[in-house]
Amino acid sequence: MPEGMTAMGRHREGWLGAELDREALYWDFTPAHLAAIDELMAKIEAAGIPFQEIRRHHFSHPALDGDLAALLAHIKSGPGLVIMRGFPVDKYDAERMQAVYWGIGTHFGRGCSQSADGDYLGYVTNVEKASRGYTTSRELNLHTDSAEIVGLLCVRDAKEGGLSIYASSLKVHEIIAREHPEYLPVLERGFRCDRRGEEAPGDEPVTPYRVPVFSTQDGLLSCRYVRGVIDKGAETAGEPLTAFEKEALACFEDVAQRDDVRFEVMLRPGEASVINNYEILHARTGFVDWEEPAKKRLLYRLWLEGEPPRPMRREVHLYQNRSGRMGVDPQPGRGPR
Repeated sequence: MPEGMTAMGRHREGWLGAELDREALYWDFTPAHLAAIDELMAKIEAAGIPFQEIRRHHFSHPALDGDLAALLAHIKSGPGLVIMRGFPVDKYDAERMQAVYWGIGTHFGRGCSQSADGDYLGYVTNVEKASRGYTTSRELNLHTDSAEIVGLLCVRDAKEGGLSIYASSLKVHEIIAREHPEYLPVLERGFRCDRRGEEAPGDEPVTPYRVPVFSTQDGLLSCRYVRGVIDKGAETAGEPLTAFEKEALACFEDVAQRDDVRFEVMLRPGEASVINNYEILHARTGFVDWEEPAKKRLLYRLWLEGEPPRPMRREVHLYQNRSGRMGVDPQPGRGPR
């Protein structure tokens, strides 16, 4: 079988981190962009619009629209990773920056709830006794999230550490197809996954279907991978992973973690990574935080659904949301943290 081919067909190529042009990944706000943001924010604040109610038409401006549309096209059809520089985190306080970031995000897609509590903006910060990985200071392994476009804006960085790591799942697929094609059927069949207690009332705590690590719809290869929910799903369902399944998962992780495959960057205040989530895996190293609460590491996370959404098999989604949306539908009796 030719290189890059599987039973699912030919896919566009991914990238090796060692070969990425680092500077070409950066996109900078211009003075005209920032002036447009100031103008739009003045109107939004005068109208008293909460950040989560900001829509595309609220944040439309001739100085922004064309450039952000071109950037979205690059995210979707280019390397799938862009780092935006120059968000005005020194001018706007943390609360007002939520509106700025959400407003920019409306140019890339429609905001999704990130938990059953109805969190539409994720606060990536270190919280005592946290249950979710992104609210701790520990290392997070390469994984994907539950929406098409994922953005992370650094408002405040850590005292030490917190390096962001990315890898092209398209390249991981290509390497596995070349070196260990015997594992692809296992990864394409997928695994039953734990829903972390965020399933809708009446739904099963573990997906009753297998979530494919790799799948293709309308010629697009997508990757959905969170090792923790795979392992927990197998445990909860009483269906232990076979030795061969463990080998396939170990192969996936080994390839994704190779030095020449992954790409590392430190996000600084005012910088935001925006990724094509179902093509790009992301992770971060552990970090040491500041003692003072006002200085603690803080990033804002956006989950965005494309308009129109990316074509994907229904089984890719851990949550079969009644809304038909990506992310996690808010559930009755729960509210934003």
